[in-house]
Amino acid sequence: MAEIEWKGLIWRSAYGNYSYKELLTILKGFGSMEIVAFEKPWVYHGIASIELNQEGGRNLTIYYLEVLGPKKRGTGRKALQELKEIFKGKIVVQDPGEILCSEYSIIESLFFWVKMFQEGLIEELESDHLVLRRGMGEQEIEIVKKRIAEKLKEFKNKEPYGKG
Repeated sequence: MAEIEWKGLIWRSAYGNYSYKELLTILKGFGSMEIVAFEKPWVYHGIASIELNQEGGRNLTIYYLEVLGPKKRGTGRKALQELKEIFKGKIVVQDPGEILCSEYSIIESLFFWVKMFQEGLIEELESDHLVLRRGMGEQEIEIVKKRIAEKLKEFKNKEPYGKG
């Protein structure tokens, strides 16, 4: 499987096998929209797809992003900033964390994504639990945050193994 270091990250096919040339073509946004894995060793890794936009930049759809190592605070934000700088397009997040082992972890991570949306690092988010799109008012976003908090509270109040 081809693996290349490009713009400070290690890139490879998330599913399947690409040659170095195919992988570079995908990263530059000129190939078909394929799913690639990226990694900044010992810092973060994730899965995304890349597409060329009309402004000449590349839009990124992130399916998974995980911060690694003991110092996690601020690293997710920094990862998004780095990806935004590399691709010069909008970042969309789709079904974030679905690869995680528990629904609790997925819902807990949604607070991070809402914050990144509010800061303008991501343009939109789509998941089974919520949808965020540009143009939403602060009241709508506060309602979303309350729903997430309620869902987390439900999980915390349940007894282990679904006995509650």
